[in-house]
Amino acid sequence: MTAFEGFRDFMAKCDELGELERINGVDPYLEIGAIYAINGQGPNPKLFLFDEIKGYQKGYRMATNITGSRNRGRLANGTPLDLSGQAYRDWLEKRLDEKKPIEPEYVTSGPVLENVMEGDNVDLSIFPSPTWHELDSGPYIACASACITMEPDGGYVNIGSYRSQYYDRNHIGLHSAHGHHGQIIRDHWFERGLDCPIVIHVNGDPALLAAAGAGEPWGVSELGTAGWMRGEPVKVIKGKTGLPIPAGAELVLEGHIMHPDREPLRLEGTFGEASGYYQRLEGHPAPPLKIDTVYYRTDPILAGSPPYKNVGGGGGGDGGDVALMREVRKAGFHDVRGIGHAGPFTVISVHQMYAGHGKRVADWFMSGINNRPPRMLVLVDDDIDPHDAREVFWAVGSRVDPKEDVHFYENNWASAVSPRFTPEQAHVPLEHAYTHSCMLIDALKPFAWKESFPPTNDVSPELRRRIIEQYGEYLHLEPERGGDGRTQAAGGAGMRGEM
Repeated sequence: MTAFEGFRDFMAKCDELGELERINGVDPYLEIGAIYAINGQGPNPKLFLFDEIKGYQKGYRMATNITGSRNRGRLANGTPLDLSGQAYRDWLEKRLDEKKPIEPEYVTSGPVLENVMEGDNVDLSIFPSPTWHELDSGPYIACASACITMEPDGGYVNIGSYRSQYYDRNHIGLHSAHGHHGQIIRDHWFERGLDCPIVIHVNGDPALLAAAGAGEPWGVSELGTAGWMRGEPVKVIKGKTGLPIPAGAELVLEGHIMHPDREPLRLEGTFGEASGYYQRLEGHPAPPLKIDTVYYRTDPILAGSPPYKNVGGGGGGDGGDVALMREVRKAGFHDVRGIGHAGPFTVISVHQMYAGHGKRVADWFMSGINNRPPRMLVLVDDDIDPHDAREVFWAVGSRVDPKEDVHFYENNWASAVSPRFTPEQAHVPLEHAYTHSCMLIDALKPFAWKESFPPTNDVSPELRRRIIEQYGEYLHLEPERGGDGRTQAAGGAGMRGEM
């Protein structure tokens, strides 16, 4: 894969693939959001480029649903477009085996320096800031951003994707969920009585957005991850705060998250959340960002991909599940054959070797692997494809005794945007954090008598392969199916970001 120098190169490739639509004259109040959502809920969501946006100068554009298709997700992650099913997962396994971060390259110039606003000249009102959802409390300037922060002692640079509400010409909000690295770094600065420096990459090379959702462990910089995805370093310029500024970006905002002792908290939200609900209709108080410097290309293209019900992030396929499989192996677990998703369930396929084998894997998994634990986890035997929702639900329906095989974990790390919190919990300040319960459905055959479990009346794997090889032209198998004829993806999760 060839690295993109910036968003315009990426957009040109999407246009070449027939995945770009242009539309002019749309109102940023609700219309852009509604078009984005309806498009994103469709079977083949396009990348929409909006220009001549009402109330804004021609050429100040907005792109939506940037990684919202299989192809665009793969382009952003630097993965091939021509593989599917097991062949694709095998490619990802090899790529992860060879993973080595490529650290950024510092340069002194780049397209992002074409225009610079500083100090009293900063005016964010010139950039399109849509009101995305019908109950949102106001416009948002950043809903597909890569937010760059650094530990106070220097060294560790983190990238997370957080939304930013527009307040006035030089102030915006920032919603970083408790427990994520961006919030922890912010609080480390606050503990020292200091404002937290921040750079917000509003659009540019989509590898930065993909890296922001990679869920790297503490101390591993996503800038190196983005370089690995690209196959070459991300070019950056040293900003006034000392933070790296991506040189090929469309728009970058540089400033500080203000310490509450120096600038009052402001209400952030209401906003339509990733859960598909509005969580806090009254919003919540949060430290604002004061923007001191703005860097942008001539005729900039901003990015917007806010959450909506049933609008996914694309992400390119099974990359997250393959990465989880690597973490399982690194933890020393054997005979875990696959990790997938089926609707709301995370699914782990296990070749049982001893009593309690699957439960042991599940207990470890429920501790959270560089992110929150899954709300609902399903264990299945290795005869079940964890990527095939039909097989997973068949196993749940036929192998589970609800009284014996459903287990609950309490006080697990939770997202504040969950709609399932009680009204009393929903009014607790976000900084006080939340926990909730998680569920395990053990759909494994009981180990003590698994050899006596009734045989399945399916075509055996050996016969399936022979029939497909001999008569495949008559079977009209789906393109996503692999060599064994089984569906390779169903109900998969979109790109993970820090909410």
